[in-house]
Order: sequence, then C-alpha cells, then structure tokens
Amino acid sequence: MMKFVLPIALALVASACAREIVSTVPFNSDEVSFIRKTGNAEISGQAFMRQNGGGVVTCAGQVVQLIPAGKYARERFTGIYGNEMGGKIGVLQSASQNGLDPQYLTMTKSESCDAEGDFVFNNIAAGSYYVITAVTWTVGNQIIPEGGALAKLVDIKDGQKVRVLLN
Repeated sequence: MMKFVLPIALALVASACAREIVSTVPFNSDEVSFIRKTGNAEISGQAFMRQNGGGVVTCAGQVVQLIPAGKYARERFTGIYGNEMGGKIGVLQSASQNGLDPQYLTMTKSESCDAEGDFVFNNIAAGSYYVITAVTWTVGNQIIPEGGALAKLVDIKDGQKVRVLLN
C-alpha cells in the first residue's frame, strides 16, 4: 500500500510547491523560428552538481533541452530562476505549467547527457538559446531526491562552437 501512496504524496507536494509564472508577453513563434532551421553552429557542454560531502553528480541519462530565448522564454526563465541568464533551482522549486502556451513546448530540441554528463547540439542555427537539464540523486534511505534543474542562456553565431558548463 505504501509504495502506491508515496508517489502520489510526492506528486502532490511537488505540485503544491510549483510557482505560478504569469506571462505578460504573448508567445510569438515567428520570433523563435530559427530553432527549426538547420545551421552550422554547435553547443556542447556538461552538467553537474556538487553534493554537500564533495561528491559530483552529473546529468547522466537526463534530457537536455535547447529552448530559443525569445521574449516569452526570457520572461519565463526570469520568473523561474530569478535571473534572465538562468541559474539553479532545487528539486521542489518547480514552475507551474498552467497557462503555458502549447506551441512554446514544440519549439525545442532535445538531446541526452551521456554517462559523464556531456551533451552536444549539432547543426543549430545562430541565435540565443536556453540550455536546461536536471541533476538529481537520492541519499541513503531518503525518498525525496536532491539536486535540481540548471539553465543557462547561450548566444551563438553562425559557424561558432560553444561549450557551456551547467553547475
């Protein structure tokens, strides 16, 4: 019985902690249409967090998203991370998906972190993007994971290769 109740309880706690991000700027797909174009730029990087005891945990196996940084996304990321440049939030500091423009969710690219926490987005068009992923872990018999989400604003020019560290 407990194995069924616990996931539901955790989901309720997480949803109760989700902040409502109110957008004052409408989503404009034309502004971020560059995400759908093939280019010759590359964003690579690594994501990790350091535990209190000094150990390092990577984003191994996690999805990494590339989100074009239009006005809508910039306002949203500022509300979530407290800074337009991105940052770090804890596991239980999620943002509500209520009122999120559904087209916004389709204008992304996704890759996965490898075992070392490395990722690469090849053949992307020039523009400004948010790179986001999660780094989470559990300690001992704890049920609630530790870690959180990481995001960084990256500007890239045609033909440029940029390496970013999310930590």
